[in-house]
Parts: sequence; structure tokens; C-alpha cells
Amino acid sequence: MPEPQLILRNPDLSRLPPLKIPDGFSLHCHREGEEQNWEDLIEEAFGGRYSFDRFIRNGGGYRPEYVLYVEKDGRDIATATAVESSRFPGEGWLRMVGTRPCARGQGAGRLVLTACLHSLFDRGYRSALLSTDDHRIPAVGLYLSLGFEPYFTDPGHPARWEKVMGILKNR
Repeated sequence: MPEPQLILRNPDLSRLPPLKIPDGFSLHCHREGEEQNWEDLIEEAFGGRYSFDRFIRNGGGYRPEYVLYVEKDGRDIATATAVESSRFPGEGWLRMVGTRPCARGQGAGRLVLTACLHSLFDRGYRSALLSTDDHRIPAVGLYLSLGFEPYFTDPGHPARWEKVMGILKNR
């Protein structure tokens, strides 16, 4: 049985950095007909195929405006979705945060995450969670820089977090 993903929680969305869209980037929400685009972006980001239809059926009160994209040069390069957590009712949940490998390190992930966090705050959420994998070290560093903290939901989490934090410290 696989280990449960690591959980991070931002306990105070009132302390978000301002949303600044750098030159060359734009933000937009999901539009009808972009399902294949989302699936392709996520496949590039994670190396596996995911169904958009299945994704939106998995709860959280999905609406098209909750799925955000960062676009550069006419191509969507990052995405994230901001819904309510079914696992932690009353808290925001960031799902399927992904950036195309060719765009990593350009600020697209930070931009889409910041936009999603602002969306959650504007909708009345005061905290947010997300899940990730131990090996996604750059993403974990980004999450921590945006006010997220390790959130232990499994007995194995403390030891795994200690290892992840050690890797981050030595980068």
C-alpha cells in the first residue's frame, strides 16, 4: 500500500503576497473545450494521464473559475485548482498544481498558486491545504515560501517531513 501524500497547510490566507502578473504572463480560468489542454499539461507535469472529467467529479464544489492557468506565448504552462476540501471541511484545497517542465523556474507555479490562494480568500476561506509527494522538493520549497507548513495527518509524516526539510536545507 502506498504511503499517503504529505499535507501542507497555510493557516492564514490574510497574509498572502500581492498578486502581481509578470510581463509576458497572463492568467485565465478554465474555458469550455480546454479539457484536453488541461490533461496534456498535467501529463507533462506529473508524467501520468489524468482525466479532466474524473478530476472534476472528485468533489470540492468544482466550477470552471476555480481552475486557473498561467499562459505564456499563447500556451498554458501552469495550472492549479482551488476548491473546498472534502477531507477538511471549511478549508480551501489546492489540487493538481502543475507546471510544464519547460516552464519550471520561471515563476508560473508561484503565480498560479498565489492566484488560487487569493481566490480562496476572496471566497471566504481563511486557510488552505494541499497534498504533495516527498520527491517534489522544488514544489515543497515553493509551498513553504507561500506560508504553508507541514501538517501531520499520518504517523509516518514526521519522519518523512524531517527528511524533506533536510534536503531543502542542503539545497
